[in-house]
Amino acid sequence: MLRSICWIVSGTRLHGEDLTACSRDEPKPTPSGNCRGRLLVSGTVLIDVHTHVTPPEFPACPDAAAAKRWPCMQCSGEQTTLFSGDKAFRVLDARSWDAERRIADMARSGVSMQLLSPMPELLSYWLPSGAASIVCDTVNDHIAEMVAGHPAYFRGVGAIPLQDVAEAVRAVKGLRSRYGLDGVEIGSNINGKQLGDPEFEPFFAAAESEGIAIFVHAIHPVAKVADMSAQYVSVVLFPVEIAMAAASLLMAGTLERYPRLRIGFSHGAGALPAMLGRLDQGWKRADGFGGRIEIQPSVTARSMFIDGNVYDPVLLRHLACEVAPGRVFAGSDYPYKIMEENIRGLIDRACFSDESRNSIEHGAALAFLNASA
Repeated sequence: MLRSICWIVSGTRLHGEDLTACSRDEPKPTPSGNCRGRLLVSGTVLIDVHTHVTPPEFPACPDAAAAKRWPCMQCSGEQTTLFSGDKAFRVLDARSWDAERRIADMARSGVSMQLLSPMPELLSYWLPSGAASIVCDTVNDHIAEMVAGHPAYFRGVGAIPLQDVAEAVRAVKGLRSRYGLDGVEIGSNINGKQLGDPEFEPFFAAAESEGIAIFVHAIHPVAKVADMSAQYVSVVLFPVEIAMAAASLLMAGTLERYPRLRIGFSHGAGALPAMLGRLDQGWKRADGFGGRIEIQPSVTARSMFIDGNVYDPVLLRHLACEVAPGRVFAGSDYPYKIMEENIRGLIDRACFSDESRNSIEHGAALAFLNASA
């Protein structure tokens, strides 16, 4: 399917060229979503890069040390609840693991392909490394099975035990050869450590060397305190958390040291667009943050990929035209309650040119997955 998609969009420029720097005289979105007379064109290839998978079952817990947070599925009728140890985490249904159900939903919503990634809670950084590897292997096996069974509809990224960097580096090298996956999903922090921490340098080096994509998803925000509700964490802290992850990598110089990394950030990179001016000012006033980086952060940020799961056409347009032109791809957060149910409608309301629209619908996703290789 990716080869056929590449053929369909063979006129799209990839890899280092400016796909979509938005023209200043493109139609601008209005609060009603009208595009000032522009004829909206739908029907092109649409790749949803932000979707999640949970396997329908997990192996037995391997030891007592992992028991408190071991994932387990408990079924009741058509619904299944994922437990973490003895605590219910989330009610799920077949959309989380059933390929045919997903394909039917994709047909209804006009999505051509999904990039499958693990439910973030399954990244399992809080488990001992050996136990976490079992969970990661289980998730990777299931995603690989869905991709292999329906290659016209799915691509996948897997999970690795990044709390053990040496083991994570070994796991990175097997994502393609063992599972046929295009990359890895990682959390926005690893047990409270920011991604720019030098401890994770070997992982980023390995990811660049192997040529895999990295999708960074908000998880367990470090700013959370005990009395914050799950709803508050999801809608308020996740955008802050993912921005902190991106800013950490910018300030640490990780993306300068590994310029061939293909790294994408969930939830529109959260609050990062509002931070870039302050990051640039700090860079100027603090001599490149103590000499760690040479390039202005807002410039390096244009090399990041960002998902368009922002629900707001004005913000989507700002991301695609100003923050990271040619690097913004479509994302829904399927199959969860908070998901964007009408990706095409959101893109319509942002009033892009055909070139910009094509980039968001498939061009940036193909570049992220290195699909033209």
